[in-house]
Amino acid sequence: MPNAKAPKRRTPDPNVVRVRDRILQAFSERAKRSGLRSVVMAELASELRMSPTTLYNHFSSKEDLVLVAVERWVKELAAEEALTSDRPELRTLLDRVGHWAQVWAASMSELSVAFIQDLQREYPAAWARFQEGVEERKRLSAEILRPALKPELNAVVAIEILHLILARVADPRFSDRAGTSRSDAIQTAVSIWASGALTAEGQLLALPDVERSADDESV
Repeated sequence: MPNAKAPKRRTPDPNVVRVRDRILQAFSERAKRSGLRSVVMAELASELRMSPTTLYNHFSSKEDLVLVAVERWVKELAAEEALTSDRPELRTLLDRVGHWAQVWAASMSELSVAFIQDLQREYPAAWARFQEGVEERKRLSAEILRPALKPELNAVVAIEILHLILARVADPRFSDRAGTSRSDAIQTAVSIWASGALTAEGQLLALPDVERSADDESV
């Protein structure tokens, strides 16, 4: 009996992809800034100059929209990719770790307190996916940093301390109280951590290319 052929993957309609991207972009900007509860589907449709029916044709519910948006937000937390950058200005180990820290902190600081609270309280499935994504990014960043850590240190503790530092310093209130910019605060904090945790000759582990097909499937 001949083997059945796998079904051919359908190419997404470019117009559908474009409309969904517009919806996700508008939703994401408002939700990050003011929280998920601030986004009313009818108002979002009006802002995009489309009917509510058109909006619901692309996303069957607000929960559906939140889930798809979270998948995108998870990818924005892929700060470990900054470590493998070939940018010429990132010459030293500290430069590369500092650049990674900036990317990670910037991604997280875009999410308002209201967004985090709304996601946790009202969208448990999306919250679970968000937490899973954050932990995965942390795990991968730990794999990259571990070869450069001083051998006498507990790698798990050292990496967790770094993430605690980033979570604290990324809060705009921290840099406001310190009278400095968020960028300078992050750079200083990471420099202090790196001086105690990293070896001078340590090498960062290169991350393999990440499969991008998930983006296509989400649209």
